[in-house]
Amino acid sequence: MQSELTRRIVTGHVLPLTRLPKETELAEEFDVSRVVIREAMKVLAEKGLVEIQQGRGTTVNPAHCWNPMDPQVLMHLGQGSSFYTLQAELLEARMVFEIKLAGLAATRMTDRDLGHIESLLRTMDHYLDDPERFSELDAAFHVALIKGGKNTILAKLLEPVHELLKVGFRQTILEPGAAQQAQVFHWAIYDGLKRRDPVATQDAIQRHLIRAQENLQALGEWLSTAPTVEAGR
Repeated sequence: MQSELTRRIVTGHVLPLTRLPKETELAEEFDVSRVVIREAMKVLAEKGLVEIQQGRGTTVNPAHCWNPMDPQVLMHLGQGSSFYTLQAELLEARMVFEIKLAGLAATRMTDRDLGHIESLLRTMDHYLDDPERFSELDAAFHVALIKGGKNTILAKLLEPVHELLKVGFRQTILEPGAAQQAQVFHWAIYDGLKRRDPVATQDAIQRHLIRAQENLQALGEWLSTAPTVEAGR
């Protein structure tokens, strides 16, 4: 129920500054008690989605009030017309954090970490023509790289966007040859890691992210000509 209300708000089915139905109405709709509705409203307020005003009801907040790092908010933001904007912002964040973490990983990764990444890449080589599976493995590769930097705070900061990475990879990998192109960059990153060369590793991932930005821009241009198509589908 709380998840459904989150979906309605984030996807625009309930517009900002709109008052939500009364507790009794929501309780009847979802077949739950008013206590459950009250607790759900508290959760939505913590996400920044609504403002609860005693005696005046609950009002949906504008998008700038929402917590963009909340996993449920991210999941629904990563669909529809907001897909391109959110993915562009995510790539900017990755340019800041992931390049630095890749350099750290080159000097901090254990042999076991490297073995795991190599295994992922060899598996990915077999799924170049399967966008769904490749995008899942692609996200796993980048998560392993982030964790390889051995900075728990930075890794934790990026944790909420792991699912969003999958969504982005799934869309940008659909272009013919995109998976093969990405895999060339992945192996270059691995080569830098294996040689314990932070400069080469950072250079490889920077080139990878720049190309990802170019691919996303191309997707954004396509989306602008097809406004009725939802990017999350």
